[in-house]
Amino acid sequence: MTKAIFKIFAAAAVLAATAACTSNGVGGTPSPTSGGSPTSNSSSSEVEVPKRPSDLKVNGIDPCKLITAAQMDDLKVAEAVPDQIEVSDLGKQPGCFYENGTKYGYTVVGLTNRDIRGWLDGGGNTTSKLLDVAGFGAAQIVLTGTEGVNCAVAVDVSDGQALYVNYSPTTQKGESQEQMCANAKKAATLAVETLKTLK
Repeated sequence: MTKAIFKIFAAAAVLAATAACTSNGVGGTPSPTSGGSPTSNSSSSEVEVPKRPSDLKVNGIDPCKLITAAQMDDLKVAEAVPDQIEVSDLGKQPGCFYENGTKYGYTVVGLTNRDIRGWLDGGGNTTSKLLDVAGFGAAQIVLTGTEGVNCAVAVDVSDGQALYVNYSPTTQKGESQEQMCANAKKAATLAVETLKTLK
């Protein structure tokens, strides 16, 4: 698998896992609908995001600097590749692919036009739940009805902003959904710790 194919696969996983959370849907992806009963992992508009320990704006932050060289070693990724990445239908924004060859990768994007409530309000074809990431509220996002595709974590870092981290295996097989989400949370935690030092 070439790097170009890896980037296409990772970008598709980001879009697939988050497009349905939007209010208008894109490219045939279902929009959220009202009604239905939430599952234990689904969140509703009544979910209260905890107060942030600090305000960490992502404006102007290079996503390829959010995971340091030491943290990349910890995550076992060898390369950081900048790109313009679209999460849901929010438009392309600066992002970074952190790659482990063709086995798996992390996608990191500083979203300047969405907070995590859009995911926690439920609907669409994703399931989300509230997490704590380095003291910040976060949404864990999984494509409903899938196992072993990917997992994303969006961290509430500032008003109307989120630090989005997606973990996607490509050729590496056998990880459970829980392992994938643990990987996404670990990378998100590292990125938040780095973000604290960049402002």
